[in-house]
Amino acid sequence: MSDRLWLLDASAFWRLAHPGLSAERRVEVADRTSRGLVCACTPLLLETRAGRALPPADPGELPLLWIGDVAERRAADLQMQMRRAHQQLGVPPLDYLIAAIAEDHGATILHYDGDFDLLRRHSDLATGVEALAPLGSLG
Repeated sequence: MSDRLWLLDASAFWRLAHPGLSAERRVEVADRTSRGLVCACTPLLLETRAGRALPPADPGELPLLWIGDVAERRAADLQMQMRRAHQQLGVPPLDYLIAAIAEDHGATILHYDGDFDLLRRHSDLATGVEALAPLGSLG
């Protein structure tokens, strides 16, 4: 099993307790969480404190990957690359920050939407992106 960090995107976070998530994937996420390899960041905290009931994990209890100067500049650079590719409207602003934070910390983005795949295709994002489950399978 890999020791690479996962940075959770809200799209994956909200589906951690989804009944359609495979038992194998649940075990993998739980194992990695117990080893401190599943992380949060400020954008995730902002997106998950909107009054909804939290899944089994509280993002505030996960290791936090901080936004540094490098990530702030990188988020703006990624957005400019997407603008040049005429793809900027498909990516929410916080996703640029999440991608830049993951890249800065050497983490793979664990997601459940197509935004990060779009970012991978149309920019020079140099970090991994991995879907929690096949897109569309968890509703």
